[in-house]
Amino acid sequence: MLIDELGRMELAHPPFRDTGRGLFAADVDVVATVHAQPGPFTDALKRRTDVELVQSARANRDDLPEHLAARLEKR
Repeated sequence: MLIDELGRMELAHPPFRDTGRGLFAADVDVVATVHAQPGPFTDALKRRTDVELVQSARANRDDLPEHLAARLEKR
């Protein structure tokens, strides 16, 4: 599942947060962009032991699709 983006507006909508919680609890691979600002929902996701954070920056953004696809193929 690809989610672009878990940001302030999306997280203000309770049904979206509930769906997100269910998705991260399911046995499915999730690739999501998450805003950097602290927040209860995203901070909890970032602390999960089954979540791996990959920083997106100008220096690596062009290589990220291939990098993430390779990581998913290994699973």
